[in-house]
Amino acid sequence: MKLARKGYYDRMLEDVRLPRMIGVRLAYDPHCVMDVEAETRAQLEGCGCLERVSGKTVALGVGSRGIRNLPLLVRTTVGVLRAHGADVFIVPAMGSHGGADAEGQASLLRHLGVTPEAVGAEIRSDMEPVVIGETGDGVPVYFDANAAGADYTVTIARIKPHTTFRGSYESGMVKMNVIGLGKQRGADFCHIRGMANMPDNLLKIGRVSLERSNLLLSLAVVENAYDQTYLIRAVPKERILEEETGLLETAGRLMPRIPFGELDMLVVDEIGKNITGTGMDPNIIQRFSSEHMPADPFIKRLVILRMTDATDGNAAGAGFADIASMQVYEKMEMEKTYPNSLTARTTIPSKMPIFMENDLMALKAGIKTAPDVDYERMRIVRIRNTLCMDRMELSEALAAEARELPNVELATEPYSLPFDRETGNLPASGFLYEAF
Repeated sequence: MKLARKGYYDRMLEDVRLPRMIGVRLAYDPHCVMDVEAETRAQLEGCGCLERVSGKTVALGVGSRGIRNLPLLVRTTVGVLRAHGADVFIVPAMGSHGGADAEGQASLLRHLGVTPEAVGAEIRSDMEPVVIGETGDGVPVYFDANAAGADYTVTIARIKPHTTFRGSYESGMVKMNVIGLGKQRGADFCHIRGMANMPDNLLKIGRVSLERSNLLLSLAVVENAYDQTYLIRAVPKERILEEETGLLETAGRLMPRIPFGELDMLVVDEIGKNITGTGMDPNIIQRFSSEHMPADPFIKRLVILRMTDATDGNAAGAGFADIASMQVYEKMEMEKTYPNSLTARTTIPSKMPIFMENDLMALKAGIKTAPDVDYERMRIVRIRNTLCMDRMELSEALAAEARELPNVELATEPYSLPFDRETGNLPASGFLYEAF
Protein backbone atom coordinates (compact mmCIF):
# COMPACT_ATOMS: atom_id res chain seq x y z
CA MET A 1 0.00 0.00 0.00
CA LYS A 2 1.40 3.40 -0.96
CA LEU A 3 0.92 6.11 1.64
CA ALA A 4 0.62 9.76 0.73
CA ARG A 5 3.87 11.72 0.84
CA LYS A 6 4.80 12.76 4.33
CA GLY A 7 3.40 16.19 4.94
CA TYR A 8 0.69 15.83 2.31
CA TYR A 9 -2.21 15.33 4.69
CA ASP A 10 -0.53 15.61 8.06
CA ARG A 11 -0.67 19.37 7.44
CA MET A 12 -4.44 19.00 7.30
CA LEU A 13 -4.35 17.42 10.76
CA GLU A 14 -1.64 19.47 12.46
CA ASP A 15 -4.13 21.76 14.18
CA VAL A 16 -6.24 18.88 15.54
CA ARG A 17 -5.87 18.62 19.30
CA LEU A 18 -6.63 15.51 21.31
CA PRO A 19 -8.45 16.06 24.60
CA ARG A 20 -7.04 14.82 27.86
CA MET A 21 -8.41 11.50 29.01
CA ILE A 22 -9.58 10.13 32.34
CA GLY A 23 -9.24 6.50 33.40
CA VAL A 24 -12.42 4.93 34.78
CA ARG A 25 -13.44 1.61 36.30
CA LEU A 26 -16.83 0.04 35.67
CA ALA A 27 -18.51 -2.41 38.04
CA TYR A 28 -20.69 -5.30 36.83
CA ASP A 29 -22.17 -8.47 38.31
CA PRO A 30 -19.05 -10.09 39.81
CA HIS A 31 -20.32 -13.66 40.09
CA CYS A 32 -18.12 -16.24 38.38
CA VAL A 33 -17.25 -19.93 38.58
CA MET A 34 -14.38 -20.16 41.04
CA ASP A 35 -13.24 -23.68 40.07
CA VAL A 36 -13.85 -24.17 36.35
CA GLU A 37 -12.39 -27.67 36.25
CA ALA A 38 -14.48 -28.93 39.16
CA GLU A 39 -17.69 -27.36 37.81
CA THR A 40 -17.07 -28.80 34.34
CA ARG A 41 -16.60 -32.27 35.82
CA ALA A 42 -19.69 -31.94 37.99
CA GLN A 43 -21.84 -30.81 35.07
CA LEU A 44 -20.67 -33.59 32.78
CA GLU A 45 -20.98 -36.26 35.47
CA GLY A 46 -24.48 -35.08 36.35
CA CYS A 47 -25.94 -34.80 32.85
CA GLY A 48 -27.08 -38.43 32.70
CA CYS A 49 -25.45 -39.18 29.33
CA LEU A 50 -21.97 -40.47 29.99
CA GLU A 51 -22.90 -44.12 30.51
CA ARG A 52 -23.37 -44.29 26.73
CA VAL A 53 -19.76 -43.46 25.78
CA SER A 54 -17.98 -46.51 27.18
CA GLY A 55 -16.10 -48.19 24.35
CA LYS A 56 -17.27 -45.53 21.87
CA THR A 57 -15.51 -42.85 19.83
CA VAL A 58 -16.42 -39.26 20.66
CA ALA A 59 -15.67 -36.20 18.54
CA LEU A 60 -15.33 -33.05 20.63
CA GLY A 61 -16.29 -29.95 18.60
CA VAL A 62 -14.29 -26.85 19.56
CA GLY A 63 -14.94 -23.45 17.99
CA SER A 64 -12.93 -20.37 17.08
CA ARG A 65 -14.31 -18.00 19.72
CA GLY A 66 -12.07 -16.68 22.46
CA ILE A 67 -13.88 -18.49 25.25
CA ARG A 68 -12.33 -17.87 28.65
CA ASN A 69 -10.61 -20.97 30.03
CA LEU A 70 -11.08 -22.79 26.70
CA PRO A 71 -8.01 -25.08 26.95
CA LEU A 72 -9.05 -26.03 30.50
CA LEU A 73 -12.65 -26.71 29.42
CA VAL A 74 -11.43 -28.87 26.55
CA ARG A 75 -8.84 -30.74 28.60
CA THR A 76 -11.31 -31.44 31.40
CA THR A 77 -14.01 -32.62 29.01
CA VAL A 78 -11.53 -34.93 27.28
CA GLY A 79 -10.50 -36.32 30.66
CA VAL A 80 -14.05 -36.97 31.83
CA LEU A 81 -15.02 -38.68 28.58
CA ARG A 82 -11.88 -40.82 28.70
CA ALA A 83 -12.57 -41.75 32.31
CA HIS A 84 -15.91 -43.12 31.12
CA GLY A 85 -14.24 -45.30 28.50
CA ALA A 86 -14.48 -43.08 25.41
CA ASP A 87 -11.87 -42.67 22.68
CA VAL A 88 -11.84 -38.89 22.16
CA PHE A 89 -10.57 -36.67 19.36
CA ILE A 90 -11.14 -32.99 18.55
CA VAL A 91 -12.70 -31.43 15.45
CA PRO A 92 -12.74 -27.70 14.66
CA ALA A 93 -16.35 -26.51 14.80
CA MET A 94 -16.02 -23.08 13.26
CA GLY A 95 -17.89 -22.93 9.94
CA SER A 96 -15.84 -20.88 7.48
CA HIS A 97 -13.38 -19.42 9.99
CA GLY A 98 -9.67 -20.03 9.63
CA GLY A 99 -9.86 -19.10 5.96
CA ALA A 100 -12.31 -21.98 5.33
CA ASP A 101 -9.24 -24.20 5.23
CA ALA A 102 -8.50 -27.36 7.22
CA GLU A 103 -4.99 -26.31 8.23
CA GLY A 104 -6.20 -22.77 8.89
CA GLN A 105 -8.79 -24.08 11.34
CA ALA A 106 -6.26 -26.30 13.10
CA SER A 107 -3.93 -23.31 13.28
CA LEU A 108 -6.68 -21.19 14.82
CA LEU A 109 -7.18 -23.80 17.54
CA ARG A 110 -3.46 -23.69 18.24
CA HIS A 111 -3.63 -19.91 18.62
CA LEU A 112 -6.39 -20.44 21.20
CA GLY A 113 -4.21 -22.86 23.17
CA VAL A 114 -6.00 -26.00 22.01
CA THR A 115 -3.19 -28.35 20.97
CA PRO A 116 -2.91 -32.14 21.33
CA GLU A 117 -0.23 -31.62 23.96
CA ALA A 118 -2.29 -29.13 25.98
CA VAL A 119 -5.63 -30.96 25.96
CA GLY A 120 -4.62 -34.60 25.55
CA ALA A 121 -6.41 -35.41 22.30
CA GLU A 122 -5.55 -35.34 18.62
CA ILE A 123 -7.11 -32.80 16.25
CA ARG A 124 -8.75 -34.03 13.04
CA SER A 125 -9.42 -31.10 10.74
CA ASP A 126 -11.28 -31.54 7.46
CA MET A 127 -13.46 -29.12 5.52
CA GLU A 128 -15.55 -31.75 3.72
CA PRO A 129 -18.83 -32.30 5.59
CA VAL A 130 -21.46 -34.95 4.96
CA VAL A 131 -25.18 -34.42 4.44
CA ILE A 132 -27.18 -35.85 7.35
CA GLY A 133 -30.64 -34.71 6.24
CA GLU A 134 -32.58 -31.86 4.73
CA THR A 135 -35.28 -29.44 5.80
CA GLY A 136 -38.85 -29.58 4.58
CA ASP A 137 -38.07 -27.05 1.86
CA GLY A 138 -35.03 -28.97 0.62
CA VAL A 139 -32.13 -27.22 2.38
CA PRO A 140 -29.31 -29.76 2.96
CA VAL A 141 -28.07 -30.15 6.51
CA TYR A 142 -24.31 -30.67 6.77
CA PHE A 143 -22.16 -32.12 9.54
CA ASP A 144 -18.41 -32.47 9.96
CA ALA A 145 -17.35 -35.76 8.33
CA ASN A 146 -14.97 -36.75 11.14
CA ALA A 147 -17.62 -36.02 13.75
CA ALA A 148 -20.28 -37.89 11.79
CA GLY A 149 -17.97 -40.90 11.63
CA ALA A 150 -17.69 -41.07 15.42
CA ASP A 151 -20.24 -42.77 17.63
CA TYR A 152 -21.05 -39.51 19.38
CA THR A 153 -20.25 -35.81 19.19
CA VAL A 154 -19.94 -33.37 22.09
CA THR A 155 -19.58 -29.60 21.66
CA ILE A 156 -18.37 -26.70 23.78
CA ALA A 157 -20.42 -23.59 23.01
CA ARG A 158 -20.44 -20.09 24.45
CA ILE A 159 -23.95 -18.60 24.70
CA LYS A 160 -24.21 -14.89 23.92
CA PRO A 161 -26.22 -12.40 21.86
CA HIS A 162 -25.29 -12.64 18.20
CA THR A 163 -23.44 -9.80 16.55
CA THR A 164 -25.75 -9.54 13.52
CA PHE A 165 -29.27 -10.82 14.24
CA ARG A 166 -31.82 -11.31 17.03
CA GLY A 167 -33.80 -14.47 17.72
CA SER A 168 -34.56 -17.14 20.30
CA TYR A 169 -31.30 -18.86 19.32
CA GLU A 170 -28.26 -16.77 18.52
CA SER A 171 -24.64 -17.65 19.30
CA GLY A 172 -24.71 -20.92 21.16
CA MET A 173 -25.43 -24.63 21.04
CA VAL A 174 -27.81 -24.68 18.06
CA LYS A 175 -25.53 -22.48 15.99
CA MET A 176 -22.53 -24.63 16.88
CA ASN A 177 -24.27 -27.69 15.44
CA VAL A 178 -25.63 -25.96 12.33
CA ILE A 179 -22.79 -23.63 11.36
CA GLY A 180 -19.77 -24.69 13.42
CA LEU A 181 -20.01 -28.39 12.58
CA GLY A 182 -21.71 -27.66 9.26
CA LYS A 183 -18.36 -26.27 8.07
CA GLN A 184 -18.29 -23.74 5.23
CA ARG A 185 -21.05 -25.46 3.24
CA GLY A 186 -23.41 -25.66 6.18
CA ALA A 187 -22.70 -22.04 7.11
CA ASP A 188 -23.29 -20.99 3.51
CA PHE A 189 -26.73 -22.62 3.32
CA CYS A 190 -27.74 -21.21 6.70
CA HIS A 191 -26.89 -17.67 5.53
CA ILE A 192 -28.45 -18.03 2.09
CA ARG A 193 -31.53 -15.92 2.88
CA GLY A 194 -29.57 -13.14 4.56
CA MET A 195 -29.21 -12.04 8.18
CA ALA A 196 -32.80 -10.82 8.51
CA ASN A 197 -33.98 -14.41 8.04
CA MET A 198 -31.24 -16.06 10.12
CA PRO A 199 -33.39 -16.70 13.23
CA ASP A 200 -35.92 -18.75 11.25
CA ASN A 201 -33.28 -20.45 9.11
CA LEU A 202 -31.11 -21.36 12.09
CA LEU A 203 -34.01 -22.95 13.94
CA LYS A 204 -35.32 -24.76 10.87
CA ILE A 205 -31.94 -26.30 10.06
CA GLY A 206 -31.14 -26.70 13.75
CA ARG A 207 -34.14 -28.94 14.41
CA VAL A 208 -33.03 -31.33 11.67
CA SER A 209 -29.40 -31.19 12.74
CA LEU A 210 -30.20 -31.98 16.36
CA GLU A 211 -32.52 -34.80 15.36
CA ARG A 212 -30.29 -36.43 12.75
CA SER A 213 -26.78 -35.85 14.11
CA ASN A 214 -24.93 -38.00 16.63
CA LEU A 215 -24.67 -35.10 19.09
CA LEU A 216 -24.74 -36.39 22.66
CA LEU A 217 -24.59 -33.16 24.62
CA SER A 218 -23.27 -29.62 24.54
CA LEU A 219 -21.26 -27.96 27.27
CA ALA A 220 -22.77 -24.48 27.39
CA VAL A 221 -20.72 -21.60 28.78
CA VAL A 222 -21.95 -18.13 29.72
CA GLU A 223 -19.48 -15.36 30.55
CA ASN A 224 -19.89 -12.24 32.65
CA ALA A 225 -18.92 -8.68 31.75
CA TYR A 226 -15.40 -9.27 33.09
CA ASP A 227 -14.83 -12.01 30.50
CA GLN A 228 -14.97 -14.62 33.29
CA THR A 229 -16.84 -17.91 33.28
CA TYR A 230 -20.25 -17.11 34.82
CA LEU A 231 -21.84 -20.54 34.49
CA ILE A 232 -21.27 -23.93 32.88
CA ARG A 233 -24.13 -26.22 31.94
CA ALA A 234 -23.97 -29.70 30.36
CA VAL A 235 -27.11 -29.94 28.24
CA PRO A 236 -28.18 -33.25 26.64
CA LYS A 237 -29.20 -32.93 22.99
CA GLU A 238 -32.87 -33.48 23.80
CA ARG A 239 -32.98 -30.38 26.05
CA ILE A 240 -30.96 -27.92 23.96
CA LEU A 241 -33.90 -26.15 22.30
CA GLU A 242 -35.64 -25.80 25.64
CA GLU A 243 -32.69 -24.60 27.72
CA GLU A 244 -30.76 -22.39 25.33
CA THR A 245 -33.32 -19.58 25.29
CA GLY A 246 -32.99 -19.01 29.05
CA LEU A 247 -29.20 -19.11 28.86
CA LEU A 248 -29.29 -16.52 26.08
CA GLU A 249 -31.41 -14.21 28.25
CA THR A 250 -28.85 -14.54 31.04
CA ALA A 251 -25.98 -13.78 28.66
CA GLY A 252 -27.78 -10.70 27.35
CA ARG A 253 -28.33 -9.38 30.87
CA LEU A 254 -24.65 -9.79 31.70
CA MET A 255 -23.27 -8.14 28.55
CA PRO A 256 -21.30 -4.94 29.19
CA ARG A 257 -22.16 -1.73 27.38
CA ILE A 258 -20.72 1.72 26.83
CA PRO A 259 -22.74 3.68 29.42
CA PHE A 260 -23.10 6.96 27.52
CA GLY A 261 -25.33 8.41 24.86
CA GLU A 262 -24.13 9.67 21.50
CA LEU A 263 -20.33 9.67 21.11
CA ASP A 264 -18.14 11.69 18.78
CA MET A 265 -15.52 8.95 18.63
CA LEU A 266 -14.86 5.45 19.96
CA VAL A 267 -11.30 4.13 19.92
CA VAL A 268 -10.78 0.35 20.05
CA ASP A 269 -7.19 -0.67 20.68
CA GLU A 270 -7.44 -4.17 19.23
CA ILE A 271 -9.76 -6.39 17.21
CA GLY A 272 -9.57 -10.13 16.52
CA LYS A 273 -11.46 -13.36 15.92
CA ASN A 274 -10.35 -14.54 19.35
CA ILE A 275 -12.35 -11.66 20.80
CA THR A 276 -15.53 -12.24 18.80
CA GLY A 277 -16.49 -13.47 15.35
CA THR A 278 -16.64 -9.93 13.97
CA GLY A 279 -13.37 -8.79 15.55
CA MET A 280 -15.18 -6.43 17.91
CA ASP A 281 -18.67 -7.03 19.23
CA PRO A 282 -21.30 -4.98 17.35
CA ASN A 283 -23.51 -5.16 20.43
CA ILE A 284 -20.94 -2.89 22.10
CA ILE A 285 -19.69 -0.72 19.24
CA GLN A 286 -23.25 -0.40 17.82
CA ARG A 287 -22.21 -0.96 14.21
CA PHE A 288 -23.73 -3.92 12.42
CA SER A 289 -23.32 -5.78 9.16
CA SER A 290 -27.09 -5.90 8.66
CA GLU A 291 -29.14 -2.82 7.96
CA HIS A 292 -32.08 -4.10 10.00
CA MET A 293 -30.12 -3.73 13.27
CA PRO A 294 -30.60 -0.25 14.83
CA ALA A 295 -27.69 1.52 16.53
CA ASP A 296 -28.04 2.90 20.06
CA PRO A 297 -26.00 4.84 21.08
CA PHE A 298 -24.88 6.41 17.81
CA ILE A 299 -21.11 6.69 17.41
CA LYS A 300 -19.95 9.22 14.81
CA ARG A 301 -16.43 7.88 14.26
CA LEU A 302 -14.86 4.54 15.11
CA VAL A 303 -11.06 4.15 15.14
CA ILE A 304 -9.14 0.87 15.50
CA LEU A 305 -5.43 0.62 16.24
CA ARG A 306 -4.24 -2.99 15.90
CA MET A 307 -5.15 -6.67 15.48
CA THR A 308 -4.42 -9.44 17.97
CA ASP A 309 -1.79 -12.05 17.16
CA ALA A 310 -4.35 -14.78 17.83
CA THR A 311 -6.61 -13.59 14.99
CA ASP A 312 -3.92 -14.94 12.64
CA GLY A 313 -4.40 -12.29 9.95
CA ASN A 314 -8.21 -12.40 9.90
CA ALA A 315 -9.30 -8.77 9.87
CA ALA A 316 -13.05 -9.43 10.06
CA GLY A 317 -14.61 -6.38 11.67
CA ALA A 318 -12.13 -3.84 10.31
CA GLY A 319 -14.88 -2.69 7.95
CA PHE A 320 -16.92 -1.40 10.90
CA ALA A 321 -14.21 1.21 11.50
CA ASP A 322 -13.93 4.58 9.80
CA ILE A 323 -10.21 5.03 10.49
CA ALA A 324 -7.44 2.55 11.30
CA SER A 325 -3.77 2.66 12.14
CA MET A 326 -1.34 1.07 9.67
CA GLN A 327 -0.69 -1.56 12.34
CA VAL A 328 -4.00 -3.10 11.29
CA TYR A 329 -3.19 -3.07 7.59
CA GLU A 330 0.21 -4.68 8.12
CA LYS A 331 -1.38 -7.76 9.72
CA MET A 332 -4.37 -8.16 7.40
CA GLU A 333 -4.51 -11.30 5.24
CA MET A 334 -7.34 -11.17 2.74
CA GLU A 335 -7.39 -14.94 2.16
CA LYS A 336 -8.22 -15.38 5.86
CA THR A 337 -10.64 -12.46 6.04
CA TYR A 338 -12.86 -12.74 2.98
CA PRO A 339 -14.23 -16.31 3.41
CA ASN A 340 -16.35 -15.14 6.37
CA SER A 341 -18.03 -12.40 4.37
CA LEU A 342 -18.49 -14.57 1.30
CA THR A 343 -20.14 -17.25 3.41
CA ALA A 344 -22.24 -14.92 5.56
CA ARG A 345 -23.20 -12.70 2.61
CA THR A 346 -22.25 -9.62 4.61
CA THR A 347 -19.62 -7.39 3.07
CA ILE A 348 -19.39 -4.62 5.66
CA PRO A 349 -17.08 -6.37 8.20
CA SER A 350 -14.43 -7.02 5.53
CA LYS A 351 -14.35 -3.58 3.95
CA MET A 352 -11.37 -1.30 4.50
CA PRO A 353 -11.31 1.85 6.62
CA ILE A 354 -9.09 4.86 5.94
CA PHE A 355 -5.56 3.87 6.99
CA MET A 356 -3.29 6.37 8.73
CA GLU A 357 0.40 5.75 9.32
CA ASN A 358 0.20 5.59 13.12
CA ASP A 359 -2.12 5.78 16.11
CA LEU A 360 -1.73 9.53 16.59
CA MET A 361 -2.71 10.31 13.02
CA ALA A 362 -5.60 7.83 13.19
CA LEU A 363 -7.07 9.54 16.25
CA LYS A 364 -6.56 12.97 14.72
CA ALA A 365 -8.30 11.83 11.53
CA GLY A 366 -11.21 10.50 13.58
CA ILE A 367 -11.64 13.85 15.29
CA LYS A 368 -11.18 15.82 12.06
CA THR A 369 -13.85 13.87 10.20
CA ALA A 370 -16.46 13.61 12.97
CA PRO A 371 -19.42 15.75 11.83
CA ASP A 372 -21.23 18.39 13.87
CA VAL A 373 -19.07 18.27 17.00
CA ASP A 374 -17.79 20.72 19.57
CA TYR A 375 -14.03 20.38 19.15
CA GLU A 376 -13.48 21.83 22.61
CA ARG A 377 -15.71 19.20 24.21
CA MET A 378 -15.18 16.04 22.19
CA ARG A 379 -17.08 13.04 23.55
CA ILE A 380 -14.54 10.22 23.21
CA VAL A 381 -14.30 6.73 24.73
CA ARG A 382 -11.31 4.41 24.38
CA ILE A 383 -11.46 0.67 25.17
CA ARG A 384 -8.86 -2.06 24.87
CA ASN A 385 -11.23 -4.49 23.14
CA THR A 386 -14.87 -5.48 23.45
CA LEU A 387 -14.08 -8.24 25.93
CA CYS A 388 -12.30 -5.89 28.35
CA MET A 389 -15.00 -3.46 29.40
CA ASP A 390 -14.31 -2.99 33.10
CA ARG A 391 -11.75 -0.24 32.38
CA MET A 392 -11.88 2.45 29.76
CA GLU A 393 -10.76 5.99 29.10
CA LEU A 394 -13.08 8.97 28.70
CA SER A 395 -12.42 12.45 27.40
CA GLU A 396 -12.84 15.19 29.99
CA ALA A 397 -16.14 16.21 28.42
CA LEU A 398 -17.72 12.96 29.68
CA ALA A 399 -16.55 13.29 33.27
CA ALA A 400 -19.71 14.94 34.58
CA GLU A 401 -21.93 12.23 33.07
CA ALA A 402 -19.65 9.51 34.41
CA ARG A 403 -19.92 10.85 37.97
CA GLU A 404 -23.70 10.38 37.84
CA LEU A 405 -23.50 6.69 36.90
CA PRO A 406 -23.67 4.24 39.83
CA ASN A 407 -21.32 1.66 38.29
CA VAL A 408 -18.63 4.06 37.07
CA GLU A 409 -15.67 5.25 39.17
CA LEU A 410 -13.33 7.98 37.97
CA ALA A 411 -9.93 6.55 38.79
CA THR A 412 -7.41 9.16 37.60
CA GLU A 413 -6.85 12.82 37.07
CA PRO A 414 -6.94 13.95 33.42
CA TYR A 415 -3.82 13.09 31.39
CA SER A 416 -2.55 13.20 27.82
CA LEU A 417 -2.28 10.01 25.83
CA PRO A 418 1.32 8.68 25.83
CA PHE A 419 2.22 8.45 22.14
CA ASP A 420 5.71 7.18 21.35
CA ARG A 421 7.82 10.06 20.01
CA GLU A 422 9.44 7.90 17.34
CA THR A 423 6.50 5.85 16.04
CA GLY A 424 3.48 7.94 16.95
CA ASN A 425 1.84 4.80 18.38
CA LEU A 426 0.32 4.11 21.77
CA PRO A 427 1.84 1.37 23.97
CA ALA A 428 0.51 -2.06 23.01
CA SER A 429 0.62 -3.10 26.67
CA GLY A 430 -2.57 -1.28 27.56
CA PHE A 431 -3.85 1.87 29.21
CA LEU A 432 -1.61 4.36 30.94
CA TYR A 433 -3.49 3.99 34.22
CA GLU A 434 -3.66 0.19 34.49
CA ALA A 435 -0.95 0.02 37.13
CA PHE A 436 -3.10 1.53 39.85
